[in-house]
Amino acid sequence: MLSDAHPEFPRIATATAAPREIYAMKLTRRLRAAIYVICAGVWLTGVLWLVFHYFLRTEGPFGFRNNPLEVWCLKAHGAFSFASLWLLGRLWAVHVMRGWNMRWRRWSGGSLVGAVFVLILSAYGLYYVDGKAWRDWTGILHWIIGILALAIFFIHRMSKAAPTHKEAAHSRILPRRPYRPARRG
Repeated sequence: MLSDAHPEFPRIATATAAPREIYAMKLTRRLRAAIYVICAGVWLTGVLWLVFHYFLRTEGPFGFRNNPLEVWCLKAHGAFSFASLWLLGRLWAVHVMRGWNMRWRRWSGGSLVGAVFVLILSAYGLYYVDGKAWRDWTGILHWIIGILALAIFFIHRMSKAAPTHKEAAHSRILPRRPYRPARRG
């Protein structure tokens, strides 16, 4: 039997179930808003940190001094990044696995998930692993992938590739159809 639990969760076809309409891949307004706010916060605080760290230093009596806002940008970046881990778990459950099983936007979605995992691992390395050479290379990798993640996100968001019925037939999840609640009464 197909579950009518919640419009964010997929309806999975089983051998005993008759094909019915499935829930759309479209995310709820709240979840989309959370994605935009959290991802914009992570990206903007990261870019602001780069600007403050590399371009807005001041020269003091003992050499260059860091901009006082650099520390606050880094703290905000960490807070938004922590929230993005929650967001990744939420998206993994209601969007990523479902889209992968439906063979929908695999290249852009897979690239985006891969970029996020590289960012998570490099952030862990920047925070916990010691060594100047390691830190320098990891930092460069982290901010290059972080800057490119915005472009990957927009490519994923704007692409229109939908699975064909033949491709979707190979997956456990039924092909996309608009969600219409069952009539009661």
